[in-house]
Amino acid sequence: MSRFRIFVDEAGTHGEEWLIIGMLFVPDHGSLHSDLCKAKDNHSYFNRSPKYSSTYKETHLAKFRSRYDLAVGKEWVDLFIKHTCYFRCVVIDWAIWDGVYFGGAFEPEPLKKRRAYKKWAEMLLHPEIREPCLGKPIYHAKLYLDRLRIMYTYDVLEHLEERFKKNYQGESPYIEEFQHTDSWKDANQCLQLCDLLTGCQYQALVPSTNQEKLAMRDYLALALRPFGVKRLDPSFWRGYASTTLTKNFPKFSSWFWRPTEEGKKRVKRNRH
Repeated sequence: MSRFRIFVDEAGTHGEEWLIIGMLFVPDHGSLHSDLCKAKDNHSYFNRSPKYSSTYKETHLAKFRSRYDLAVGKEWVDLFIKHTCYFRCVVIDWAIWDGVYFGGAFEPEPLKKRRAYKKWAEMLLHPEIREPCLGKPIYHAKLYLDRLRIMYTYDVLEHLEERFKKNYQGESPYIEEFQHTDSWKDANQCLQLCDLLTGCQYQALVPSTNQEKLAMRDYLALALRPFGVKRLDPSFWRGYASTTLTKNFPKFSSWFWRPTEEGKKRVKRNRH
């Protein structure tokens, strides 16, 4: 049995086109964290100003501006490929969003989106708990969410804790601990890696004019090709059903949410 750590981040939180909820599943946190730190040591990726309390600069794709940022990012992608960790994300296209699937006709739209966010996070996490990618049961896991990545100020941790902090086999909870944390802290290198991977997928949807960000996205895309991921764009991911996506792409997969036929029928029944 593995004691996983699960890291949760978002991209496009305040965007009008897309929202991505990303999760990095790490079965061996100690070795991955150590290697991520060594990569920063290799490139002297340190905070020089006394106004920062952390030793290392934060790896945050939104702030990539230099070849040093890109060099660290590339080495981190290599480490992601090397280690047994894996990444899952759900992508929401606001163009097909319809609040009727998540609430009544007279409920406010922000409430429906909070309810949807809760469901999306649960649907992303549940298959990994039920059938772990590595084949070993997940128990006593710890889940960390960047406190700055909370959509519509909705605290999804409370819901996930209710949903997953339960004993199974009479003794062990799936996820034992749920925490908000700050990604910039030195202890949270894996959360920063989750940000990097989530951000690269977002760059495939909303490309930046920043060359470092685009180069980082392309480097990840190339690194994933041996795992069967031909492209990061929507047309590739939408070619696979959510039920088979992670089986085809166990290392990195992006699920593009769309309303189910069951959901459409339920809405239709409620209207009559």
